[in-house]
Order: sequence, then structure tokens, then C-alpha cells
Amino acid sequence: RVVYGECSQEVMYEVCYGSRLALRVYVPIAEFFIRKVEDLYKKALQIEWDNLMLLDQTFAIDANVRHHSIQHPHFASLKLKDAIADYFRNEYDKRPNVDAENPDVLFHLHIDEEKVTISLDAGGRSLNQRGYRMGAGDAPLNEVLAAALIRTTGWKGESVFIDPMCGSGTLVIEAAMVASHTPAQFARPQFQFMKWPGYDENLWLAIKKKREDAIVEPAFPIYANDLNKNALGWAKKNAGKENLAQHILFGSNDFFEMNLENERGILAMNPPYGERLDLDDAIGFYKNIGNAFKLNWKGWKTWVFSGHLEAMKRLGLKPSKKSKWINAKIDCVWYGYEIFEGTLKDFKTPAQP
Repeated sequence: RVVYGECSQEVMYEVCYGSRLALRVYVPIAEFFIRKVEDLYKKALQIEWDNLMLLDQTFAIDANVRHHSIQHPHFASLKLKDAIADYFRNEYDKRPNVDAENPDVLFHLHIDEEKVTISLDAGGRSLNQRGYRMGAGDAPLNEVLAAALIRTTGWKGESVFIDPMCGSGTLVIEAAMVASHTPAQFARPQFQFMKWPGYDENLWLAIKKKREDAIVEPAFPIYANDLNKNALGWAKKNAGKENLAQHILFGSNDFFEMNLENERGILAMNPPYGERLDLDDAIGFYKNIGNAFKLNWKGWKTWVFSGHLEAMKRLGLKPSKKSKWINAKIDCVWYGYEIFEGTLKDFKTPAQP
């Protein structure tokens, strides 16, 4: 869940702009130990906050707290807020303002029992919010989750990719970004680090230009299909915001009747599973998905992401790869299948020269 490391300012900018899997990029500014919540205020008051933000800038605090004497993260946030405000009042006889919705500087407070870490949030809002989603339709995938699912398939754009039940298009948009080398945050206009003292605009613009000059045309087709034309409309709009619609072929076909003849590649889908979308006969629906794989998608590697664990058992296929995930607090699975003709024994036996 967490990766730690040391890096230059340049690499930090690149991680914020290009990482497809990061939700937050934190830059630690202070670490210390406390026994009670009053210690948090006293030690935070000793930090030179005017090296981290200007008096006329607004700030906010996001907290994650696990401590025996602190019942709610908000209480710890208030102590840190008071320390920051009182530091400026002591130094300048004036306090900076808090803006919980759109702060100039966002601090992250992490307390794990007695250890306190205070960090700057380099991105600001969560990095799954790419900036391309104009509309979501029903039950959209988190963008980082979609990117992570694609990463686990091993696909990097070297074959055809299709999502035959694409909804508002998150899987195909993330796939098109991978195949075209489009930076994950291509549509995001601003990062929190741009408001920090020491922000190097020339370095940032050079990084941005380098990454955008590397964008290419995908080598293989990427298909977005959904029988629901309203959802497909959102997929087109979302892809257009990212300038990726030109790389995606959109269609509104019935998955159970479609196939891509003479093409092979990756099929990835997130079908309804009854939690946030109605599904009258989930068992029959998933059984039909398995039948369609066997009938129309021979030679493909197919992947299904679902929170209906019982229905997934009824696909009638043995997954070659499987893993457990959580999507919006729903336990889910991600199963990969290799669809082949003939028997499993024949499929696994190398062809004779």
C-alpha cells in the first residue's frame, strides 16, 4: 500500500505527473514521537512553518490517526492547525486562513501510536482524479484501480485491447493512455507542489514537454463497446477530454453476439454484479459470459473483474490467474482466462517442429 524512497525534485514532479498507480505523493517534513495529544501541539509549534508556506496562503490538514488517547482524527487535525496558526501569530502577529475545500497547501498528518509524521501532499486532490471524467454513468471504476488491473494483465499495448461492457470507459481510457504513452495526469491543470516555496516552473515545464513529446499512436486497435448508448456517450466524452477518443474505436453491440474475427489480444471487462447496478439473474448472466468466451473469443486472453463471487464460479472456465481486490469496500476478484480450442492437454503441449 505504501512505497518509501528518496528522490530529487525532478523525480517527484515526474511521479506526480506520470504514475498510474499512486493515489498520493507525500513529502515528509517532520517526524517525532508523542505520548499524549498535547505533545503534538508543542512539537508542531517548533517547526518553521514559514519555510513551507506563506502567510497569505491558505492551508488544510488531512489526518490518519491511530492513537490510544485520540478518539477522532479531526481532534488531532485541530491541534496541528492551532500549532501552525499560533506559529505565524507569534512570528508575524497574524494567522493564515484555513480552506478545507481548495487550500494552497495541504498537509497530511499521520499518527501511528506514538510516532507522528507530518507531510506535504504534492498532488493535492487524489491522483485517481485524472481530470478527464466529465460524467461517470453508473458504478464507475476508480481510475487507479483500472490502471492497476491493466498492469496485472501484463498488457502494454502490444496487442488488441477490448472492453465489451465499457460503461463510462475507465478501463479503455486507461488502456489507451498506456498504449499511447500519455501521462496519467495529462488532463490535470494543477498540482499542489506548484504553490510551494522553491517550486521550479522551468523544470516542471521541461518535464511536461518531454513526456508529452513522447506520446505516440497506439500500435493496435483499442475497442470500447457497450449496449447502453448513454454509458457509451459518457465514454466518448471522457476519452475526448484526454484527447484519447482518436485512439479508441467505439461500438454499441450485444457482447453475447459479437466477436473480433482474425484478431487476438486482451479482453478485460467489469460486468455488473448487483451491488450498485440491478442484475436480475446474475448466475445466468455470468454463465452466458463464459459461454460467449468459449464460442467467440478463442485465442484471446480474457479478464473479468467482479464483486459477485458466487456468479464468478458459474463462468464454467478455470482461471489461469486470479487475485483478490477491494472496490469501494466490496470484495472483488480479478480472474484471467486463456481461451483455446481443443483440450487443455493439447493447449499445454508444445507444437512439434
